[in-house]
Amino acid sequence: MHPTDSARLRFRTWHNEDLPLAIALWTDDDVMRHMGGARSVKQAEERFHEECANQQKHGFQYWPIFSLETGEHAGCAGLRPFHGSLDELEVGVHIARPFWSGRYGEEAARAVIAHAWAHTSASSLVAGHGPDNANSQALIERLGFVYTHHEPWGPHQRMHPYYRLDRL
Repeated sequence: MHPTDSARLRFRTWHNEDLPLAIALWTDDDVMRHMGGARSVKQAEERFHEECANQQKHGFQYWPIFSLETGEHAGCAGLRPFHGSLDELEVGVHIARPFWSGRYGEEAARAVIAHAWAHTSASSLVAGHGPDNANSQALIERLGFVYTHHEPWGPHQRMHPYYRLDRL
């Protein structure tokens, strides 16, 4: 199961034939700049298989998203266990460059949050962002998340801020 389509975005699960889309997204220097940098093709393939495994095991993943208007791949957005916990899920959004304007990331994140509350038993959601990513910080705060802490993240273990949104 995946989130319901939003006003401009279609969600679905990853399929094997989507691997080139995932590779293009996660090896893009600009898309991944605040997330530890572009991944290698091998790392992107591993991430793709990890997302497919999460869907099989937990019923959620970072789902691929597509423009309803054009069918173009717009990125991915979804959920994953935070530090292995199913009671606290991480929300994340990776938006392809052509969709950086127009608040597509916010639209995708809102659909994912609604899906999480309706289809998981998590008591809270967590989101983080690169320390220099003011746009992601603003998005996370618009979504209602509240700052909780910093912790090391990514290949360079840079300190990233984290936020939480509790189930009402």
